[in-house]
Amino acid sequence: MIDDDLFTPKAVLWDLDGTLVDSDPLWVTAERHCAERCGVPWSDDLSLKMTAAPLPVCAAVLQDAGVSLDAATIIDGLVADVTAMYGDDVPWTPGAWDMLTELRSRGIPSVLVTGSPRSLAEHVVDAAPHASFVGIVSGDDDIAHKPDPAPYLRGAWLAGASPRECLVFEDSVSGITAALAAGAHAVGVDACARVPLSHDAGYPVIASLRELRRCDDTPAV
Repeated sequence: MIDDDLFTPKAVLWDLDGTLVDSDPLWVTAERHCAERCGVPWSDDLSLKMTAAPLPVCAAVLQDAGVSLDAATIIDGLVADVTAMYGDDVPWTPGAWDMLTELRSRGIPSVLVTGSPRSLAEHVVDAAPHASFVGIVSGDDDIAHKPDPAPYLRGAWLAGASPRECLVFEDSVSGITAALAAGAHAVGVDACARVPLSHDAGYPVIASLRELRRCDDTPAV
């Protein structure tokens, strides 16, 4: 538990993939299927280039590797594959459901801030504890993507808070960079991160969201 005497947020801004939901394996599978359907050999290096990247970047990486499809077709295919793999279940990361429930009971609003398309973001919000989220910032929105601070600046605005009053949960360096650039408090979550976070980078990193919740405490940093 991080010392809750230091900072109690007025809002919590959530990254989606790898932070709130263990969906990164689904994206990797979809990316691999896209490559292999087009005769492009799959590799860990190819996967790494798409880690925490917005979908247009993933499309460009696949095209550079030899996928002979236009970007829109690649993106539509990836989203369709991941949506199909989600089905009716959302693979919450350890402690995520309890944290959302705790925040709601404390009257602390949450906003989902993701590079994933709005359709997937809405699917997760609909599956979350009722009334957990007050807004969504998605990869479909006409703003810069992480590591630009724009998504978290908008997320804070949707929550009715200033960025410095917000706590951000992220699993990637690009996301944490965006959160800190926006002026928010950032916590790295390693539980389902595709690339492990450094514990010496100047911001707290936790093994999972379970570390930040006790039944008698407000989540804080």
